[in-house]
Amino acid sequence: MARRWRHVLRRPANPLLSREGISKSAEGRNAAASSVARLANHGATKSAFPSFIEPCHPTLKKRPPDGGEWLHEIKLDGYRAQLHIERGKITIYTRTGLDWTKEFESIAAAAKDLVGHQAVMDGEVTVFGKTGLPDFQALRRELAKRSSQHLTFQAFDLLYLDGYDLRRVPLIERKRALRELLEEGAGTIAYVDYLELDEGESIYRHACEMGLEGIVSKRKDAPYRSGRQEIWTKTKCKKRKAFPIVAFVEKLGAHPRRIASLYLGRRDGDRIVYAGKAQTGYTLAAAREVRERLDPLIIGKSPLSHPINKPKATWVEPQVYAEIDYGGVTDDGLLREPVFKGLREGSRDAAKQRPAAGPASVRVPQENILQLLPDAVAPSKEELADYWTRVADRALHFLGGRPLKLVRHIRGTTFYHKGPLPPIPPEVHQLRIEKREGGEGVRLWVDDLAGLLGLVEMGAVELHPWAATVDDIEHADALIFDLDPGEGVSWAFVVETALRLRGFLDTEGFKTWPKLTGGKGVHIMAPLPAKMSHNAARAYAKRLAQQFASTDPDHYITSAQLSQRPGKLFLDYLRNGRGTTAIGTYSPRARPGYPVAAPVTWREIERGIGPDAYTIERPPKRRKVL
Repeated sequence: MARRWRHVLRRPANPLLSREGISKSAEGRNAAASSVARLANHGATKSAFPSFIEPCHPTLKKRPPDGGEWLHEIKLDGYRAQLHIERGKITIYTRTGLDWTKEFESIAAAAKDLVGHQAVMDGEVTVFGKTGLPDFQALRRELAKRSSQHLTFQAFDLLYLDGYDLRRVPLIERKRALRELLEEGAGTIAYVDYLELDEGESIYRHACEMGLEGIVSKRKDAPYRSGRQEIWTKTKCKKRKAFPIVAFVEKLGAHPRRIASLYLGRRDGDRIVYAGKAQTGYTLAAAREVRERLDPLIIGKSPLSHPINKPKATWVEPQVYAEIDYGGVTDDGLLREPVFKGLREGSRDAAKQRPAAGPASVRVPQENILQLLPDAVAPSKEELADYWTRVADRALHFLGGRPLKLVRHIRGTTFYHKGPLPPIPPEVHQLRIEKREGGEGVRLWVDDLAGLLGLVEMGAVELHPWAATVDDIEHADALIFDLDPGEGVSWAFVVETALRLRGFLDTEGFKTWPKLTGGKGVHIMAPLPAKMSHNAARAYAKRLAQQFASTDPDHYITSAQLSQRPGKLFLDYLRNGRGTTAIGTYSPRARPGYPVAAPVTWREIERGIGPDAYTIERPPKRRKVL
């Protein structure tokens, strides 16, 4: 198996695929012509040239399928795209059918070598980083340029060829025709090869060992079907590796002492180069234990081969290794989304020495805990204060003057707060309200940076505002639709739904804008033309959500019942109602990496922006009110 795997990854310029330039030879045209004749015997039908074809989307699985009826391809980290060549005209569509020919100008130029054919190819636009692997961050940087010659179109399926619709043709025959069309090699446009083995798990393991995103498995005899399908499955790699700790940042004022984050290195021969900063994943016990373990290793200068400017770092001898989960490696060699998992001594493959996690030490009065968040990871007060100072002017547009529900982090415990409040700084305002269940309650609100910093002093991590202002708390000024994917629902489908829901709400007269939640979903914000009571707003949102869900009941639900959630997207209208809240725009989340609930543009959604695009270290830029 290893020999065949290396055969697929044989090109030194690109360890994944053939990339040597499209041939314009007469032999190539003759091969394509013979492909059409052969495909007619396998179900190809004479057809006019199609418009955009809804893509086939693989279903996420925990493990790949086994058996000889499957073939396995590398999962490429990029933007799904569809290349149309019709009578000399080149069009490149995104996965949702948007015309991005201009954005992918270099690919369109390369496709002109194939204008002797009419063809529709399904594939992925990607950029290969310095590691020789697809690099999504590098792709985003290239797309930000006016033009780029580094984009590649990795073609993995052929849907139409020279007057024939191929969607009923078995996949293995479509792949054969695609390979003949591209003559096994391309520069900007490349053929995606595959492996055929009975054990998908073995292929998946090798892909993960190489640092790839995962594999896509497809039934060889299957036709091409639009929408999410079981005939295509995807299995993503979970990357974990041990990295030497080169420095730590201490938690200010903590007694006993503990770390706030770690700086990691990566061995390159006899050198140690910087690999990134792990800020999340630490329990209170782990943070203290790591600090104690590193204390005798403190040194006066950086052990890195190339010094970096880290004024808060306390440098240590790189003798202790941290087990890190991460999402990938940038073309600069930095870890993406590193999360601390434990310690491993030295560079030997010794047994992992993990710090005891244990349950959080709950010393917060039980009457103050509306909901405990045992898996939460909270930034420090120093990090929060620095973040709010940088973004307060734009954040207050969304958060100022609204009653707030708080997620607090106190003495190692993170929870949704209820009941009596701690001492309130004078910069934080109080609003007395009549509670739904009767009696009087207090809601906090702020209108300036001093107020936000006051909330930080109270241990507030997340801010969840009402859809109403303090000067008119009984009337909603917006509807909120939370697109919450169940297990197995891809981010791509969330994005697709957001765009569909935008169109649906447009017909209802709403001018919507999207918000990344800092989690796995998207909020569609629909400001109301005229305020309405909370009960009326909730009923209105419910009717719209149910009406939209009815357009595709196999993929959407409006019930919060957990048993119905796997494989479906929950259209949550329950964020509407008196006292009901949603994560506030610009609010940090108590999650690994400290993501931010970020206002984004529809253009960014169309371009497939990721759910973790913004964090407290990388906040959204200033933009006009959406």
